[in-house]
Amino acid sequence: MKTTKLVMLFITAFTFCFFLIRCEKQQMITIRVQGSTTIEPFMRKVSKEFQTNRNVTFEISAPGSRSGINALIDGKCDIAMSSMEILPEQAAEAREKGISVKPFLLGYDIIIPIVHPSNSVSDISFDDLKKVYRGELKNWADLGGGESAIDVVDRGHSSGTYNVWHHTVAPPEPAESLYTVKPSNSSVLAWVSEHPDAIGYVSAAYLNPEVKPLTLDGIAMTENDSLLSEYHLKRPLFLYVNEEKFDKNIKTFIIFLIINDRGRELLRDAGFFYNS
Repeated sequence: MKTTKLVMLFITAFTFCFFLIRCEKQQMITIRVQGSTTIEPFMRKVSKEFQTNRNVTFEISAPGSRSGINALIDGKCDIAMSSMEILPEQAAEAREKGISVKPFLLGYDIIIPIVHPSNSVSDISFDDLKKVYRGELKNWADLGGGESAIDVVDRGHSSGTYNVWHHTVAPPEPAESLYTVKPSNSSVLAWVSEHPDAIGYVSAAYLNPEVKPLTLDGIAMTENDSLLSEYHLKRPLFLYVNEEKFDKNIKTFIIFLIINDRGRELLRDAGFFYNS
């Protein structure tokens, strides 16, 4: 009789645990993240580490900074990754919809002009870089290189990197016929690595040995972090959230990214700079 009661107790306990575990699995929280192609590799790595031993999973896509913020305003994501500040028209749309968009400064990125490794040019002045992207300098010979036309590579309009570049280097409303347009950092790298006369620009986090980074006014950011304040092409990286939907799961993740030592370590490993 006592044995029967023990067996029944065990079965009851087992059943309870089974349904409890099943219930916990059903309550798995999904955090939707969209936006910047620059931040995406870092976000995938850090989210994978964050979700260990937590009932949290992530859906991450990178259609571009502008598209990510639009998705947040439309309620299609929980966090927007952006390598640019929210545009005035986006902020206005959010207000019209009664949405309070809250920014978090993740850190800083630098944008580096790149060329093919065979190119004899290793340094470019900021003024000359602007002239190249404005169609005023069209031949590598004008920059101390060989006699060949410059293939100027640009990004698409949805890119935060594009918006920063066209705010500081190229015209805000460029003549697109001047450029070879590529949709992402990776595609710019691929193009420049295969075309000896090309010049492009990428986030420092994407640099690889298949291209040559140009020093800008003699500053080699890849070698000396302390020169950040002097470098022309730096930009803040933001995470945007809908303040009304800023629940404890999203808040815990943001804290991990920005304040936690491990999050900061992963940020630097990704090639970015702290937000201090």
